[in-house]
Amino acid sequence: MIEFEKKIAQQTLSILKKKSWNTFSLEQVLKSVKVKKTNIKTKFDLLKLISKYVDYLLINNTKTLENSSSKDMLFEVLMARFDILEVNRKAFLEIYKILKKTPQQFIKLLPIFLESMIITAELSKYNVNGLKGTIRLKGLMLIYFITFFQWVDDKDSSLEKTMTALDKNLDQAEKLSKLFL
Repeated sequence: MIEFEKKIAQQTLSILKKKSWNTFSLEQVLKSVKVKKTNIKTKFDLLKLISKYVDYLLINNTKTLENSSSKDMLFEVLMARFDILEVNRKAFLEIYKILKKTPQQFIKLLPIFLESMIITAELSKYNVNGLKGTIRLKGLMLIYFITFFQWVDDKDSSLEKTMTALDKNLDQAEKLSKLFL
């Protein structure tokens, strides 16, 4: 990820901690990071950049992850993703709120979320190749979203409820995969 993209994502998250999505402008973000030329043309582009930034942080935060079972590695990597969200909780809740109000924006972001899940799978050494892999990837995305809704409601900074939900969701997915895959 290019340095100025990181700055733009960080600045957007910083603004979203204080303001709602509708009360700031793209120009305000770009001006505050002193960027004149960029391929970011809309606030939707900011959402894509923030997703890319989370992936960048996830890759850096999981470099020292030890090899273990598929389920354990998925758990560790997904919790690392939630830990990243937790650092900017207020900002990500604001993004969630706007995506909830405008589902068409969420649908446009699905390919980016899919890329994020591919990165998550790769970091977890979870095979998502071939037809079975495609089904696994969609299942992983579903697990993430179901657990995300628990994260939204988890007010505890230790994310205990989120961890419990993720563990339960991974257990259920493992049982289902043994039945169908």
